[in-house]
Amino acid sequence: MINLKYVGIAGSYNRLYTVLHFDRAGLFELIKDVYGCGTVLYPGCSIHITPSFYFQHVVYVDMSETAKEFFQEKQKVLSFINSNKKYKQSAYIQFIHIDYTKQLPLRENNYDLLLSLYAGGIIKSCVKYIKPGGIIVSNNHQNDVQQALEDSSVRLEALIRRKGKKYHIENITAEKMPKALPEHSKPLKSMKNASSGMEYVDNEYYFVFRKTD
Repeated sequence: MINLKYVGIAGSYNRLYTVLHFDRAGLFELIKDVYGCGTVLYPGCSIHITPSFYFQHVVYVDMSETAKEFFQEKQKVLSFINSNKKYKQSAYIQFIHIDYTKQLPLRENNYDLLLSLYAGGIIKSCVKYIKPGGIIVSNNHQNDVQQALEDSSVRLEALIRRKGKKYHIENITAEKMPKALPEHSKPLKSMKNASSGMEYVDNEYYFVFRKTD
């Protein structure tokens, strides 16, 4: 657990994300450019506030004490976000300290984008909060994508992968799907040595679903 007393909001975020190149800023920039999405729900977020640099309204959900301590400094978090955001309005954030598999104090059918990253069971538990026509992005952690494929209320429509320094979106096809899921299940080399130390290598497939009803 990071001690915020000594490293602060910016220090905590930079240590876990910026320094390791684990912020995945380009992913959120692409999602914003392609799908728009005004309101975002991010269960299992930890202190990964990069989405707020691209989306003005984000609700974060996590039951960890690290996240709770981080978001208790709400004004400092907002100040940090507002100094890094890519839009004109002031940022809006809400943090809910709860197990996201439980009922959340949120309206159903209310959010444009659900992020399901590095935590299991998010789509199954939280798809009800997404508007019809809204977007779900998952990296298939703990087989979330397989579960979503069995849900008649969502439709898989695209894949996102990082190639070189940029993320690219591809329309899903019957030919790509049988390859994407098995490849995703293989152990990925996600860290490498760099001149500045260890850094993250994003080899993930990101699966893009649209909620149909």
